[in-house]
Amino acid sequence: MGSSGWRAALACGCLALMSLAVGSAQAQTARIQQVELVPGWNAIYLEVDPTVSDPARLFAGTPVSIAAAHTMPDSGAQFVGNPSADLLQAYGWSVWYAPERPDAFLTTLFGISGAASYLLFAETNATLAISGTVVAGSPRWTPNAFHFTGFAVADSGAPTFQQFFAGSPAHNHNRLYRLVDGTWRQVLDPGAARMRSGEAFWIYCDGRSDYPGPLEVSTVPSSGVNLTSRGGSEIVFRNRTDHPISWAVEHIADPARPIPISTPVLALDESDGRTQTLSVHFDAGYFKQDFPPLEAGQAIRLPLALRVQDAGPGERHSLLQVTTDLGTVTYIPVTASRDDL
Repeated sequence: MGSSGWRAALACGCLALMSLAVGSAQAQTARIQQVELVPGWNAIYLEVDPTVSDPARLFAGTPVSIAAAHTMPDSGAQFVGNPSADLLQAYGWSVWYAPERPDAFLTTLFGISGAASYLLFAETNATLAISGTVVAGSPRWTPNAFHFTGFAVADSGAPTFQQFFAGSPAHNHNRLYRLVDGTWRQVLDPGAARMRSGEAFWIYCDGRSDYPGPLEVSTVPSSGVNLTSRGGSEIVFRNRTDHPISWAVEHIADPARPIPISTPVLALDESDGRTQTLSVHFDAGYFKQDFPPLEAGQAIRLPLALRVQDAGPGERHSLLQVTTDLGTVTYIPVTASRDDL
């Protein structure tokens, strides 16, 4: 039977694969996040788990002299109105001071981790290039409390706060604050204010919520995609908005250590109605795959498998980057190994 007799659809039965666009990109198994700082206080959201977690080493040679983390989100503590005046008196903050400062002995913050928000005090303008691994997982919301948090969004074309939180009744309001010239100021018009890459802000969670963003991306296992010769993983994409979302997946891999990935599809022979499972092969290096829009509330699963016959020995790592037309970004770590050798 010729291949022209088959019509392919993903196993979920609701998604057709579109043509694969293959290009080139700088491959990496860890991300480098660029953080822009201005003199004074900066509220940043760190998306990566830094390779160096010790603040003294991480900020060595930079103008960062103070770093603070809000470490008690389950308490009744809320944001401080002016961090330069009230930081030390505010309840629930851990603080690091640069070793050359006279108050360095007061340091209570000894590690910087990813998927977390920080206040950084910079003496001058600077751009930090922080290298680290991708942190998988979704935010944890405490009901009826403010949260110091942030989200990964595009450097340009990011959503407004209203667009991002429209799918969550617990967050679709203007009880949110961003840092402006060292003072927390309420975002009075979330429909006009755009989110910023690497920015942290305060937002109130009104009741219970598990909201991860407009496009919920989850993996099985939850730590990311894990591919071996014995089995694979799957990614579940769920539209948490009330409108369609267009999305794409990019594979960022080391050209010297590529990871050949395939996805099983259910193929239908239109001539006799028989079906069988076939595999769609993605490029082992960089690829970008555009998918048809997800309708409001729709969810699909994308099973992934290691193409064992094309896989090299040893453990290999890469990243999947999921982007949407709303300007959101999600990174998924990929681990692959030939455990049959």
